[in-house]
Amino acid sequence: MSDTLSPKGIGNALVLGGGGAVGICWMAGLAIGLREAGIDLALADRVVGTSAGAVVGAVLTTHGDLQRLITPPSAETRATPINPAGFGEILTILATPGLGARDIRKLVGVRALEMRVGEPADHIARIGGLAGAQEWPDADLIITAIDLESGDLRAWTRDGEATLAEALASSTSVPGVFPPIPIAGRIYMDGGLRSPINADLAAGADVIVIVEPLAHLFPHAPSDSEIGSATTIAIVPDAAAIAAFGMDMFSFTALEPAFAAGHRQAEEAAPRLKAVWPNR
Repeated sequence: MSDTLSPKGIGNALVLGGGGAVGICWMAGLAIGLREAGIDLALADRVVGTSAGAVVGAVLTTHGDLQRLITPPSAETRATPINPAGFGEILTILATPGLGARDIRKLVGVRALEMRVGEPADHIARIGGLAGAQEWPDADLIITAIDLESGDLRAWTRDGEATLAEALASSTSVPGVFPPIPIAGRIYMDGGLRSPINADLAAGADVIVIVEPLAHLFPHAPSDSEIGSATTIAIVPDAAAIAAFGMDMFSFTALEPAFAAGHRQAEEAAPRLKAVWPNR
């Protein structure tokens, strides 16, 4: 983790993981349910968002309307069908034996550039419209992406070269589904390729709440254990939520069931957070 991201003096950090359009809606339902129970996730001292979590984190930290994530303002911002063949090919590359994680990400980047899955400008507009915010918040928001050429993590903040919409688009650029995003002479793709949560970017906080839509599908990266002595609370989909998600994390028909499942799970999660989460 870069020294420039060291969360000195930060008490509570919120880590929001990847999960496609369905994961966005589950996290939105959870956040709304928690707010109704008196717990506002937007009060985190630091928010780390990866892919779907970046979108939810942007709405939280800009004090936007979480409900918009289940009822996007136009068809362009709704869930996008994936190309099963293209995404399956990326999954095969990710399972390449005998290579380090960074080298595998570089291979994914090469193939992602070769795939024709839309225009970067369209994805930037789509994701920016979904989040409903144009400017970076004053809050400590970190959005993760992967440098396509080097395979390294890029942690976007308000002090970086990316606009908020560009950062969100790069973090959600699932290879084989959405196009890689060029920013300031480099090209970026989904931050979830390094880790589904990138929890180490919250290292140093006293309490870290991890909200992880795909905990049932993807293991943590070794770096996710590099969080110091923080008290951690994980919120993951229960069996009913997983059933509501289905197999397609970009299915439009699964958005409302996922939202409802997250809202329901807030009732169980709220008591676990009340003792550690700040109040207004």
